[in-house]
Formats: sequence, C-alpha cells, structure tokens
Amino acid sequence: MRYGYFDNEAREYVIDRVDVPVSWTNYLGTESTGTVISQNAGGYMFHESPENHRITRFRANGVPLDRPGHYVYLRDNADGDYWSVSWQPVGKPLDKAKYICRHGLAYSTFICDYDDIHAEQTLFIPRGESMELWDITLRNTGDARKDISLFPYCEFSFNIIEIDNQNFQMSMYCSGSSYADGVIEVDNFYNPSMYHYFTANFTPDGYDCLRDGFIGSYRSETNPVGVERGELSGSSELGNNHCGALYKRIVLNPGETVRVAVMLGVGDRATGQAVRTKYANPAAIDAAFAALKEYWRDKYERLQIRTPNGAMDTMINTWNLYQSETNVVFSRFSSFIEVGGRTGLGYRDTAQDAMCVPHTNPGACRRRLVELCRGLTGMGYGLHLFEPSVFDPGKPKAPAFKSPTVKPEPKLSDVVHGLEDTCSDDALWLVPAICEYVKETGEFSFVDEIVTYADGGEGSIYEHMRRILDFSTEQVGATGICKGLRADWNDCLNLGGGESAMVSFLHYWALRNFIELAQYYGRDDDADRYEKVAEKVREACETVLWDKEWYIRGITKNGVKIGTSEDAEGKVHLESNAWAVVSGVAQGERASKAMDAIDTYLYSDWGIHLNAPSYGTPNDDIGFITRVYKGIKENGAIFSHPNPWAWVGDALLGNGDRAMKFYNALCPANQNDKIEIRQSEPYTYCQFVMGRDHTAFGRARHPWLTGSAGWAYFATTHYLLGVRPDYDTLEIDPCIPSSWDGFSISRIWRGAQYRITVTNPDHVQKGVKGIRLNGEPVHVIPSMETGSFNVIDVVMGT
Repeated sequence: MRYGYFDNEAREYVIDRVDVPVSWTNYLGTESTGTVISQNAGGYMFHESPENHRITRFRANGVPLDRPGHYVYLRDNADGDYWSVSWQPVGKPLDKAKYICRHGLAYSTFICDYDDIHAEQTLFIPRGESMELWDITLRNTGDARKDISLFPYCEFSFNIIEIDNQNFQMSMYCSGSSYADGVIEVDNFYNPSMYHYFTANFTPDGYDCLRDGFIGSYRSETNPVGVERGELSGSSELGNNHCGALYKRIVLNPGETVRVAVMLGVGDRATGQAVRTKYANPAAIDAAFAALKEYWRDKYERLQIRTPNGAMDTMINTWNLYQSETNVVFSRFSSFIEVGGRTGLGYRDTAQDAMCVPHTNPGACRRRLVELCRGLTGMGYGLHLFEPSVFDPGKPKAPAFKSPTVKPEPKLSDVVHGLEDTCSDDALWLVPAICEYVKETGEFSFVDEIVTYADGGEGSIYEHMRRILDFSTEQVGATGICKGLRADWNDCLNLGGGESAMVSFLHYWALRNFIELAQYYGRDDDADRYEKVAEKVREACETVLWDKEWYIRGITKNGVKIGTSEDAEGKVHLESNAWAVVSGVAQGERASKAMDAIDTYLYSDWGIHLNAPSYGTPNDDIGFITRVYKGIKENGAIFSHPNPWAWVGDALLGNGDRAMKFYNALCPANQNDKIEIRQSEPYTYCQFVMGRDHTAFGRARHPWLTGSAGWAYFATTHYLLGVRPDYDTLEIDPCIPSSWDGFSISRIWRGAQYRITVTNPDHVQKGVKGIRLNGEPVHVIPSMETGSFNVIDVVMGT
C-alpha cells in the first residue's frame, strides 16, 4: 500500500494520501531552533533544548494523533463552513477535499484544495533566525467572489517539559500573555528573560491569547469556537494556558491570489515587531527560503552518486544524509518519540553521528567531538548522558533570579558518574570519529588542541584518545576480554557486568585507528606501544570468543558464555560477529563463517535481526534483554543501527552481492509500497523493525533520531561504493554486486572536486585493477589543490 512518492528532483517526499497509519514527521531548522512537524502540521517547536526551552506545546502519544500543532484555519464567511490547510485538525472527508504534504529539506508544505480555494502553507526556520516562518498563499480557483477568514493558531508551552506535564497548581500561573500592535507576546514569570511572540505581516482583525478563549469549552482543535463563529474574543491574561491566534478577513475575486506570512519566535514584543517588519515584503520571505535551499544545495554537492540501484540513489543523494545531519544538529531527544523528557548528548550516539558526516557539516561535527572530549573523565571513560554546557568554559553565567519551582543546577560531583554507571563502549567510538574528522578536513592540528576533562584537569585531544584506549586495556575480565560494566552498546544486554565480545572487538578497531594516526604523525613510540596492546587484544578475542562456527556475544559475571551453538535462545548475535570482521580481528575462514552465520540465522526480507532466537526465559545473569517481549527492540528485533556493520563486514570480505542484499532489505525507500506493514515513513531509517518472533513482523518504529542513519550513510559511501578519505590520499575500493556494470560519484574533498567513474567489465564484486587521474595512470589519489577539478576513472577486475 502506497501513501506517497519520492520527488528526487525537488528533494521532497510527497504524501498524497495523508491518512497515514502513524505520524510521518520532518525537521525544520538547521541551527539552535527546531521544529518537529507531522504530515498534518502537528508538532512542536523548541530553542536550544527540547526539554528546557519548549516554545509550543505537544501531547505525545495522544488521541487524536499529533495535537496540537502549527495550524492555519480557513472559514467561508458565506456559509460558515471551515477547514484547515493541513488535513488535521479539522479533518474534512478526503473525498471532499484534496490534501497533500510535501516534506522537504528543513521545510514542509501543506496543500489543500477545497471549496474553490487552493491554499498552501510552507513552514521553515530561516537561517540565522530563532523564528519559524509560515508562508501562506490563498487562491480563488472558482468563478465566484470568496469572503474568507484566515486563522493561524499555535498553543504555547510552559517552556519546560516537566512544567508542561505536571504540577498545574504552579504551571498554570507561570506565564502571561498580551496583545499590542499586531504582536502576541507570552512571558514566563519563572524565567524573566524568556519571551515568545506570534505575529504576522498583516494587521489582524482579531486575536486570542488564551487557548480556552480560542477553542472553547468541551471542544478541541478540530472545532474551535473562534473559527466556528468567525471572530476572536481578544482574550489575554496573566496565568492560564496561552496560544497564538490571529484573525484576518480576506476577499478574493475569481483567479485572485493573496499571500501572507506568520512568524512564531523567541523574543519579546520588540523582537516580534522587528521580525514582522523584516518579512513584510514577500521578497524577504523568498530570499530566506532561497538561502535555506542554497544551504542544502552546498551540502549535497559534497557527495552525489549514480548507481543501478535507484533506491540507494534516493537515500544517499537526499534522505540518508538529511537524517544524519539532523542527528548531528539536534542529537537524540527531539522527536515524537524522544519528546524532550531528557536532554543532552548520548556519548556513543553522538560520537558515531559525528563520524559519519564531517564532509557536509565539519563545524557541527567538530563541536560535537570537542564536547565529547570535555565529557571524558581523566580515567578514560565517557559520561553516558550529559549536558555539554555543564563542561563548556564559555558557558554564560545563569541569571541571578532563582525561582523556587526551577530545579537547582546539579553539582559537578552528581554529574560525573563512577564506574557503576559507565557503559564500556561509549568512549571507544570517539577515537575513530576523531580520525575520520582529521582525514576528511585535513585539520591536522585538531588532535593537539587542549581540552578539559569532565572531572578536572586538561590535556590534548590526542591525550584524550590515549586515555580512552588505556581505560579499555585496564578494564578486562579474567579471560582478557573487556568488561561489560553497566552495559555495552546493547543497553539491555548487561551480562551482570561480565565480559563483552563486542567491546573487545571495538577496542581493537579503535586501537588500529589510533595506531594509523600515530604513525602518520610520526609518534612512533605510541604506535609501537599500542601495536603490542592491539596484538594482545586480538589474541584474547581469537582464543576466548570463537565458538565452532561464529563468535560468542560475551561471558556473564558468573562465567557463562552466551551466543554459543549450545544456546536455545540468543544463539547468534549480530554485534559480535559483524564487529569481529569490521575490526579486523577475524580473518580468513573465521571471518567468512561469522558473516555466514549472520546470513543464515539473522537475515530476513526486512533486515538483519539483532539476535536469534529471541529470549523467552527471564535470566538476569544475561540481562534485561530477557525481559523484553520477543521480537521487540533489543530482543530479536531488526535493530537498524547495527545492520550496516554487516554491510561493512561483507564489503571487506568482497561479498558485494550479499552486502547489497543486506542493504536492500533494510532500505526504507524499498518499503514505500509496503506501508500497510511498515507503517512508518519510508524516507528515514527507524530504530527498529519488529522481528519475526513478533506478530507485527516488519512494522518499523522510532524514526529519525537513530544511529542507523549515520552508519547506513557511512557504510554505503565508504565501503560499498568504497570512496573513503585517508590522511593524504583518497582511497577507492568498491564492493558492489557482480551484476553492476559500474557507477559514478561526484565528491568534494578538502575543497577539490572529484568526478569518479567506476566501470566493472569483468563483473567482479571487489578489486581494482586500474586507476587514471586526469588521464594519467596512478596507484593512489593524492589530496589535490583546493578548487581543482579532477576526473578519476577506475576499472574493477582481478
């Protein structure tokens, strides 16, 4: 079943059947202000923190779906009929009105044709602004004059998500609202410097600042009394629930078009007035939208592909990168799933996000890497979840005003947790992420930058990397395998703290990355020292973790191996077997068998399961995973994040046919016509897909903010298509299906442009037998002069 299609030329997903099974969302904003918006204009806006600076309100997991939102109501004053430009909240029958939503790159457009009125509402956050702009167009497509009333509407938050959702005896009296000179201003009494505004580039004929004044008693956003009666009440108050609601009466002759703009933003009434003046002219709106388009155009010029796989082209050329960028900018806690109840950075997730897109957003990736270094303890472990501003030496001082309702800032000793709360994998991800940043940008001085530690003291980023490696070297169990500590990457597989196969493989991978970096920098003593450590890790892995046909997942604190051929549940695990190969520990027959086990036991047409069979017997020695329902999340679901690790593993082994089979199974675009099963949007990777041990096998859940996005992009571009930067050279080593005749990539690296054409006359899966750079045969491709244009011809073969 299909609900929409990809418009690749416009880089939009077009939802032409808007009654989708679940919310299909988009992200507005590219800097510190963001909005999460659904196909029906439901959603919320925040500034800097979705937990502590929410601008508009949202009722997560509510009924009806996606309420409230950023709505535009229209009313025909001749007969009192009214509707919304987005299908919801009014919800006109779809056989009476035509609705379309076009989700684009940091903008969404809602289109409605009803009652001889063509209406469009485009929402976006202009670059450099802390304001959301609503660009609204109405056109009379009939033969008669139309008298229309326009009502833009949003509901304001109490700014802190906790105050939004509890303690109403206080929160109901923390905000006040007022209207003057075309601007609604909402203040927050508990935060005296916090103001928000709602205004438009027209002179309103009426307004409401109180939600209950606009909606009325025993009503909802579906049938607000203000729209129904065709006029607003002019309500405002100190205390109560606040909204932004404006009213404008518009007369349209046949064929006539009118265009207006609404602005919702951060700041007081004076700020709103300035913004209102700035965007009074439609040309200013067009310029802001053009600047947003140019921002994304520049990113997409950095890497574009053309392959025989149309779904891969759609994802890599637009949606996969867009999702990865969203994760870097907004982290993990602003969606319809992560609704702002937590804030800050997840250590492992942020490191992996920053590793995957330094070519399109070096500034944001660099900032995240520095923040993670500051969140590292002197002992060498990362703080699993932390607020980066706590460790920012440039953080502005908090205002002197202290409210009795605002939680006090925690002491540093409460923020820096000990080993008992440490996840053993967290900091290891940072080492290769730093290496990838340097390889991409050529900022070789970055590793010598001095950064603080979370618990005091400072050192170079290079020193931070060494402490991470040393920590994992020291934190090993009786067998020499890394301790699992609180958990490794799989938060639900606790092993009672036991020993984690995945972490030892990850440790080896981080060591190999660091050794390569040390050698490049001429720090031979470090390279030699960590080479010895790496060999010890490799020997322990090969001695302890191999189990006849695959690698085990770990050892519990009581010495029981899990993920063995004798296990009835949790027999084979994706993480340990993929990382045995990706890390470079597994070679030859063992590497092949590990990947074969993934294919045999874990593969499905919807992607690769995390483990199989699912756990059904509670066992706290193994961990919380055994108390999760079968086929859901960590217990036997198709957990998307580690799926690309298997793509990389097979690519390293030269299994291009199987790597592409794995890729195609998880690829959201391939599921565009299976929405009756998938349900979630087909333009983003989701955190997980229900596994075969669940009745809803194939149903995707938790889109957007998942490490699946960055890893899918990284694995595809660096390993399947095989174009990856090194410190001084650009490596091209594809692994593709034998059926492909070839493919092409345009890539900008360190300011130089590369046009890469790969041909595969012998129809091999891996192997390069010839490279020509600007017509001359070469063995390696060096970093070229900034601004240069270079043509690379690659011939695959044996």
